[in-house]
Amino acid sequence: MRKEAITKIKRSWKKFNLVLLREYRESKKMLEIYKNKREDKELVKEANRQLVDIFKIIMLFPISLLPGSVVIVTVLEIIAKAFGGTIFPKKQRF
Repeated sequence: MRKEAITKIKRSWKKFNLVLLREYRESKKMLEIYKNKREDKELVKEANRQLVDIFKIIMLFPISLLPGSVVIVTVLEIIAKAFGGTIFPKKQRF
């Protein structure tokens, strides 16, 4: 039981690190686009999507610290889907 829990924690930590690394790379690429490649409209559109994802993460973090955050996030996601959106960041590849 104990080894299984440690293995599960290690696996979750690896996934977290991979997601964090991916977001770091995408954000770095976004800044590079804003600084050097503003004339390419398609790249700017992708950079804008990444910027929106960063804002979503910034807004979700304090909500996740509140008691009952699972319910709050669920309700917010239902409302967002009613308007055709989502409160969660989307996976992107530059």
